[in-house]
Amino acid sequence: MGLTSSRTTVEIPPSIGGGLASTSFGSPKDLLTPRYIAWILTAGVLIWSYLPNLATLAHTWSNDSNYTHGYLVIPIAIAIFWSRPTFPPTTHSQFSQAIAWGSLVFLLALRVLLYELSYQWAESATLIPTVACLIWTYGGWPLILRAWPAIVFLIFLLPLPTSVNNMVSMPMQKLATVGSSFLLQLSGLWVIPEGNIINIKTSKGLEKLEVATVCNGLSMLMSLAAVVIATISLIQLPLWKRLALLASVLPIALFSNIIRIVTTGWCYYLFGGEHSRKLAHDWAGFLMMPQALGLVFFEMVILSWLADEKGASEEVERIFLPGLNERNS
Repeated sequence: MGLTSSRTTVEIPPSIGGGLASTSFGSPKDLLTPRYIAWILTAGVLIWSYLPNLATLAHTWSNDSNYTHGYLVIPIAIAIFWSRPTFPPTTHSQFSQAIAWGSLVFLLALRVLLYELSYQWAESATLIPTVACLIWTYGGWPLILRAWPAIVFLIFLLPLPTSVNNMVSMPMQKLATVGSSFLLQLSGLWVIPEGNIINIKTSKGLEKLEVATVCNGLSMLMSLAAVVIATISLIQLPLWKRLALLASVLPIALFSNIIRIVTTGWCYYLFGGEHSRKLAHDWAGFLMMPQALGLVFFEMVILSWLADEKGASEEVERIFLPGLNERNS
C-alpha cells in the first residue's frame, strides 16, 4: 500500500505596478476549506490574546518620548510588505506546515512561561516571531521571503529593555554634554561642564543647563533608526547607500541632539527666564526630527555626488555578497 501526502501550492503572482503586488492564495471557494478556516480562527485568537500587550505598548508610546514612533510601526510594516517583490510559488508541503504549526505552538508555550515568570518585555517580544510563524503557516517560504523585512521592522514596536536602555542612554547623555559644551565654547560662550550639567556664564551670573536623561538623544536615535530603515526598505537604493545610511543613524541622532542643547544654551544666555528657556527647549525639540531628516537627505545627495553609484554598489556587493555577480551573470 503506498502512502500519499497532499500538498498545497501557494500561488504568488508577479509584482504589478512597480513593486506593488497583489497576492492570491486561491479562489474564494478555497478560503472556505477547513485549513483556511482554522488559520483565520487562529489569527483572530492570537490578535485577541495580544491585545493587552499592545495596550501596554501603546501606553509606553503615549508617555515615553523615546518611543512615540510606535504608533506608526504597524502601518509602515504593512507598506513595506506591500512594496516587496513576490517570489516564485513553491509547494507548501504537509511537513512544512507541521513545522510551522509546531513552531507556533512552541512560541505560545514559551509565552505562557514568560508570563508566569513576570518577564513582561520578553512576553511582548514573542509577538514578532509569532507573526512570522503565522505567516509561515499561511503561505510557506515564498510569503516569508516577501514579508521578512516587515516582520523585522516590528521590532520598533518594543521599548528597549531597562538594562539596555541604561547602557545606551548614559553614554549618549555624556557625549551630548561634552559635544554641546565644545560647540558652546566654540561659538563664544563661557561654559564649564560638570558631569551632565553645563554652567553658562551670563550677565546675571552662572546659569545651569542640565542635560537630563530625557535629553540624551535616545528618542532621536530610535525614531531616526525607524525612519531610515523604513526608507531603505520602501525606496530602491543601491546596497552601498543603504549601508551608509544605516551607519549614519547614530552620528546624526547625536549631532541633532547636540544642536538642540546648543540652541537652548544660547537662549539661556540671551533671554533668561524660566518660561523662555522652557519654550526654547521645547521648540528645539520639535525641530530635531526635521533637522535629522534634512541631514539624512543631505547625506544622500552628497553620496550621489561623491561616488559612482553603479561602481560603488558593485564593490559593496563584491565585499558583502561574494559570488552574487557570478551567479547573476
